[in-house]
Amino acid sequence: MTEKKKEKEKCVCHTPWSLKAISFHSDVKGRLITLSDGGRRVTRDVSSFCHGLTFSGRPVEREEKLRLRVERSDGGWHGALRLGFAHVSPEQTPLPPLAIPDLTNSPLYAAVLVHEHICRAGSEVQFWLKKNGSLRIRSSDGRTHTEPTTLNPEWPVWAMIDVYGQTTAVTMLGSKKKRWIFTSWSCPAHTHIKHSEDKETQGRKKLVSMLELRNHHPDNTDHEAPDCEECVVCYSNVANCRLSCGHKCVCTPCAMRVDMIFGTCPLCRLPLGSFHPYDHKLPS
Repeated sequence: MTEKKKEKEKCVCHTPWSLKAISFHSDVKGRLITLSDGGRRVTRDVSSFCHGLTFSGRPVEREEKLRLRVERSDGGWHGALRLGFAHVSPEQTPLPPLAIPDLTNSPLYAAVLVHEHICRAGSEVQFWLKKNGSLRIRSSDGRTHTEPTTLNPEWPVWAMIDVYGQTTAVTMLGSKKKRWIFTSWSCPAHTHIKHSEDKETQGRKKLVSMLELRNHHPDNTDHEAPDCEECVVCYSNVANCRLSCGHKCVCTPCAMRVDMIFGTCPLCRLPLGSFHPYDHKLPS
């Protein structure tokens, strides 16, 4: 191994402003996907061109560039990798055969096709969500492709990697994010990739439990409930979102999840047609 390669593989977990280590999600993956290399490599069984949907093990930051390397491709199929992002966490996402169009029919998911000629074995690809919400892909030869999306860059997003068509194996090389005067990197060292349950994961599970309890409780039927200062789902954020039923009782992230998971208001249980953030001012 060259000195340059050794330098690239060293641990950066404890350096100032480093990004959290990133790998593929260990629990949510297509039925033909297997993980290896400490969660950094995914391989799709070649018996089919689909059922290769995978996600990042943690949310990614805006402008955080994920780096992938195509390890293996099979010319027996048409098409190649699909890359994108999702506002819905992997644990709450259905796993259809394909990302496009099965998931991208929803405005909470976005993905683009990666051309076959840049998905040959050994090719490297970067992709990220820009500040304006567009999705950009850059190939190892420097060419870029940008597409607008319906995603809100202010909301949490998870990376979505569909190991599709000719692409049968992909390795996560880490990620990087350019800041004002330096670039932050995530740790590429194998021994630092862990899928431990952190506070964020615990929070998502708590959210699902709260929603299930509220959505099935017979007493939540008061259509005349007053506006709430505090989100009735997470009890931590300000309620700044108006639901189609008229209630202003949830924060924007919880409104998005309630709509996707249950489709009903947590107070009156009427079906949700839309939700809109509004300017909420706390009393002085």
